Amino acid sequence: MKSVWFVLKENLTNFNRILSISKYETLADYRESRLGVLWSVFNPLIQIFTYWIAFGLIMRKGSPATSPTGVGISYLPWMVVGIAVWFFVSPCITKGCNAIYAKRNIITKMKFPISILPATVVFKELFNHIVMIGVVLVLLLLRGHEPNMLWLQVLYYMFCAVCLCISLGMVTSVLNMFTRDVKKLISACMRMLMYLSPILWPITDVLASSSSLVRSLEPFIKLNPLYYIIEGYRGSLFYQDPVTMHPSQTLYFWCVVVGLYVVGSILMYKFKHKFIDML
Repeated sequence: MKSVWFVLKENLTNFNRILSISKYETLADYRESRLGVLWSVFNPLIQIFTYWIAFGLIMRKGSPATSPTGVGISYLPWMVVGIAVWFFVSPCITKGCNAIYAKRNIITKMKFPISILPATVVFKELFNHIVMIGVVLVLLLLRGHEPNMLWLQVLYYMFCAVCLCISLGMVTSVLNMFTRDVKKLISACMRMLMYLSPILWPITDVLASSSSLVRSLEPFIKLNPLYYIIEGYRGSLFYQDPVTMHPSQTLYFWCVVVGLYVVGSILMYKFKHKFIDML
């Protein structure tokens, strides 16, 4: 509990610093471009247009009548919501793994609260995610989806994603200090995880039409914490599913997040004075 309280207190007392670093790094990415932060809008538009061409026109999966995602729900917006979540979570995990090592110049030259570094990565990506979700909501409105109060649940699942990424980043960023192979392993696993998560395919319909061996993988796929977040976004925007609809999945997800946060806090607290020697 001492280590958890230390890390939690350090992040809360330095929250303004986390936001400042995230804002600075976000602006730094667009500093040399003429359009500046407008690219945070153009990027999701280009990505959505690309998937619309690939899946809505070429693969002809845009019709609700032939979509396996639910009655009256087109495949394209259903998939775009999952892609929006993935474009947030994926860089948070891959960059969060390298959060401490990437700031080695700062750590070796000044006293710095190292435990806040994974959070700075997540909040930087959160800005781009909020913009992309805004674009997605406009797309849904243009496609005829009527907004309702359950759309606000997206904010809860966004908070879930932030907590998961920070907790996982704390663990992997410390492990990456021992061996840089961790970063390469995380990058390889993320490429595999994209296709094992229900981002491009509806898990229930696909597994129902598969062999018994493939169907037996469904419980293991649902153990992926990203499953809870992705399905939560879609449940809020398309199916009007309340947060309380799946209490067992909610409990499991938060147990995983708390477990990762505790392990990350222990590692951060134990090695806080040894990071400079590792560098």
